[in-house]
Amino acid sequence: MNDLFGPSLEASLEDLKSIYRILVDQFDAHPELEANTFLEALRNLLEDQAEAEGVDIDDDDAWDAWLHEPPLPEVVEPPTELLN
Repeated sequence: MNDLFGPSLEASLEDLKSIYRILVDQFDAHPELEANTFLEALRNLLEDQAEAEGVDIDDDDAWDAWLHEPPLPEVVEPPTELLN
């Protein structure tokens, strides 16, 4: 449930990465993004997640690779019993 003072947003990690990449790509055209608190909070959240996954966020190549890595394929467990 949303309210005006505390909207709730839900998004997958892949969606958040995409949103971040799109916003960062717009820095030159929209300098106001530099002071945008949403973008700052999004970056902090992504950095925390990347570090939790063992990514060195101070390594630009590692950070960029993590931001662009495709989602892991969903693993489907085969049935344990066969039908006769």
